[in-house]
Amino acid sequence: MVDGGGSGNYPSIAVKEKSLPNFVVYRPENIQKAAKQQEKLPILVWANGGCMNSSIHQERLLSELASHGYIIVAIGALQMTVEERVHEPTPDDELLKALDWIVKQARTKGNDYYNNVNLDKIAAGGHSCGGAQTLRIAYDSRIKTYLILNAGMGNMAMAGASSESLKMLHAPIIYMIGGKSDIAYENAILDYDRIHHVPVVFANHTTAGHGATFSEKYGGSFAQMTLDWLDWQFKNKDNSDIFLNNDLSKYPGWSIKAKGFNTETGK
Repeated sequence: MVDGGGSGNYPSIAVKEKSLPNFVVYRPENIQKAAKQQEKLPILVWANGGCMNSSIHQERLLSELASHGYIIVAIGALQMTVEERVHEPTPDDELLKALDWIVKQARTKGNDYYNNVNLDKIAAGGHSCGGAQTLRIAYDSRIKTYLILNAGMGNMAMAGASSESLKMLHAPIIYMIGGKSDIAYENAILDYDRIHHVPVVFANHTTAGHGATFSEKYGGSFAQMTLDWLDWQFKNKDNSDIFLNNDLSKYPGWSIKAKGFNTETGK
């Protein structure tokens, strides 16, 4: 349990599943209760900074999301401390294992996820190199929104992704960047300028840097922005004022620009 299970209504836990080695699932401890109160839970498959096999540096963010009624399947085996093991890079398409696994669980009786997750509400996201891993599988039709944190392709290639990967996007995408000191800043701007066929948001925390706010309690404002985005896309919560009308009253130090949206649906 991270940060006491998060600030949401459903205390979250990080678990390892025997049927999915080398991944962590961040989830409400009582999935049935959350699903009963909120209907079937949306899903996020997550790739880590450095494309590494550990989500420990983003565990506060992921745990917080789970406490608000989300299932997060993150690359990398469960880890209790940073020093516990050496981190290693993972295959470019590792997120596909997470997608395939949660789809199978949702359709197989006898596990906590059966009938409790919504396969029509799957997001893919990642931090830094993990953002590239997300774009690597942008073509996958199961993905209904993308979250690219402190990442961007620009003119480079990474994790099997490049600017060509942007053409494969088929759903709304948000970039969250940590200001000009973030090494991904310029690449993310280039991506934003190049995306014309799907709705796109560029959200910028001017002072956070490349490490975002992941070390803060409950994942800081990056976690809150991620939650507001997912709630808008998947839970019919009208957060359009944040993303389309620059209502940043609860986001000091942030700026946002967006294009390509139907202002009525947010899609």
